[in-house]
Amino acid sequence: MKNYSFAFLLCFILVTSCIPQKQLIYMQDHEQERGYENPYQPVTAVTEAYRIKPKDYLYIRVITPNEELSNLYNLTGGQGNTMNYSFAGSSKFISYLVNDEGNIDFPYIGNIAIAGLTLSQIKEKMYSILQKYMDTFTLQVQLTDNQYTILGEIKAPGQYGMSKDQLTLYEAVAIAGDLTVYGKRDQVKIMRPTETGTKTILVDLTDKNIIDSEQYYILPNDLIYIEPKRAKQAGISETFSFGVITTIISFSLLIISIL
Repeated sequence: MKNYSFAFLLCFILVTSCIPQKQLIYMQDHEQERGYENPYQPVTAVTEAYRIKPKDYLYIRVITPNEELSNLYNLTGGQGNTMNYSFAGSSKFISYLVNDEGNIDFPYIGNIAIAGLTLSQIKEKMYSILQKYMDTFTLQVQLTDNQYTILGEIKAPGQYGMSKDQLTLYEAVAIAGDLTVYGKRDQVKIMRPTETGTKTILVDLTDKNIIDSEQYYILPNDLIYIEPKRAKQAGISETFSFGVITTIISFSLLIISIL
């Protein structure tokens, strides 16, 4: 009787230690599952979701028909200058740092409060200020050195630059090489800095309803954390297949029957 109990216990441990394929598939249709309620709401704003915070860097360029006047209000002169929007320290030298008080120090104007504003609001505010000094001009306002961090059960954890302002969560995961088989795809945590403190958002990457929801997009300075499954603690390797399990069970039962 003890032998059969041991065999049953061994089978139970091995089977429950496996990683079901369903836990590895992205964007599944959970609508037909019993008790499912869609936790995601349609996104209302994408381009204006991020608000500027202290320590951000902004590229602001004033373009006028008068090149000398343009150079007066720009960090670098000349119409041939280009902006590097990749995650590189060099872009900081032609960008404005938002200080701890939420201001930027703009040439010949002084401190301008911009923290808490969207890029469109900043452009509108800058336009109203510069109208006092010039008649014809255009403005370019861009967030630079925007980045996110991803840690945990990801193949290439680290800090990555955002090549565009609206980066989806799946794109962020793909840039970091995708989750390992041990990563909990249904319990991805996003830690997001806000004016009132860090906000934690729980996201299920296996649910297709996340697409076009507010949780579908990440923002600059987000921290994405992927928790490990229990299978990793149990020592189950990525190549541990069901065939290996059945072989071990068969061999164990054979030994038990001989004994």
